[in-house]
Amino acid sequence: MDDSPITVLIVDDHDMVAQALAQALSSRPDVEVVGTARTKARVMAALAAQVVDVVITEVRLNDDIEGALIGEVVQQWPDTKVLVLSSSSDDWSVSRAVESGCHGYLLKDQHLDDLYDGVVGVYQGDATFAPTVISRVLKLLRPGAVNNELLTPRETDVLRKLAEGQSTEQIANELFVSVNTVRNHVNNIIRKLHVHSRLEAVSYAIKTGLIRVG
Repeated sequence: MDDSPITVLIVDDHDMVAQALAQALSSRPDVEVVGTARTKARVMAALAAQVVDVVITEVRLNDDIEGALIGEVVQQWPDTKVLVLSSSSDDWSVSRAVESGCHGYLLKDQHLDDLYDGVVGVYQGDATFAPTVISRVLKLLRPGAVNNELLTPRETDVLRKLAEGQSTEQIANELFVSVNTVRNHVNNIIRKLHVHSRLEAVSYAIKTGLIRVG
């Protein structure tokens, strides 16, 4: 990460929540909150007007009850990371967010430090999600036919560790390789699986049987 702060847009139906989050994150020297929004329309306008590194959002908004915002942001602004911060961890919310390509999923009952770590994590390319969300994703998916030819053995190892919730640094330490090497493996995995994020790669891999977890 360079010396420039991470630019963040906070999206929530409740202004008080958005403002409280903005105040908390703005106290960090490496984060710059560039705005808040409570509707999908305002989010899209904000992203069109400025560069945003990380969007923090609920899965659904009052004017987006189908949860289309995440997928549209991922498709139109691929360099912008989407970190879900939700009060919900139900099957629909989690599956909708992951399948739409979110880069992380945290819950509102977690500590503010977890949110800051999540912002930095997704900005740096890590998948960041609450432990209960990981278990929910794994429960939703069912293994299918195994295909060992799509990924190399090392890429499969990296993907399995991603599914266990390990960070880039943890994977590098376990495999005795550099962080950049792990990131290269992750980029290859995302490219080969034709997905948009680490979370989507894990979801696809478990669903199709490329990896088995648990």
